[in-house]
Amino acid sequence: MLGILIIGLLVGFAEKWYAFQSCEKVSIVLNEGQQQVPLLSQQDIRNLLSESGRKPLEGKSFDQINLDFLESRVKSSPLVKECQIARNLRGWLEVHVETHRPIARLVQPELPDNGLDRYLNEEGQFMPLSDHYTARVLLLSGPYFDRKNHLRARQDTALFHMIQAIGQDSLWKAQIGWLEIDKQGEITIWPQVGDLPIEFGSAYARDPKFQKMSLFFRNILPLRGWNSFSKVSVKYKNQVVCTRATSDSLKLVAMP
Repeated sequence: MLGILIIGLLVGFAEKWYAFQSCEKVSIVLNEGQQQVPLLSQQDIRNLLSESGRKPLEGKSFDQINLDFLESRVKSSPLVKECQIARNLRGWLEVHVETHRPIARLVQPELPDNGLDRYLNEEGQFMPLSDHYTARVLLLSGPYFDRKNHLRARQDTALFHMIQAIGQDSLWKAQIGWLEIDKQGEITIWPQVGDLPIEFGSAYARDPKFQKMSLFFRNILPLRGWNSFSKVSVKYKNQVVCTRATSDSLKLVAMP
């Protein structure tokens, strides 16, 4: 009976101590186990947690700290994908944050200082640029993106999957630098090297078009050189259409 009483007293004391323990430290981990560079710094996360230092957490009793509210505050940043906050027995607040991964960058060259540049993340949402890190990703531009906040609509699926495919293919990631898209969704590809535009057409049926681009880069370009053509088109079925730089005539390469 005495042992049970002592255990009960210890449990009660521990519960009371745990309930009224104060936060000794805020430990922040960004993108744990991930290779990407986080778009936010630890100080950015601290500012979100403490409302830019106005409500510090260190020294505050845990019974006055709402962990769910803090998580929602961190997730309010459009750069944050996931946030989990917990306390440990040492009195630390452990904050684990995963930021979104940019897969493309929307540029608006007609605006001063590119004021509306945004990243496209892995979930198809547009989000602001980071103050700490510039991602080397595919560039996007054109009137197709006017008033778009995401590429998650059904009519945008083919384009979004094409952007993903370029980022996941080492060859096209190295070759393709920029997609320019008009209001109808017609795509012009600008390579990383040279000023030769490639008419791709719509994002639908992309694989045969990529095969024709591969044929052009492997078999035609090494023989003719970048300066031989002013434009290339792969949007026509079973053809690679090359416009010569010296005239308006077209060279047609039949595909099997």
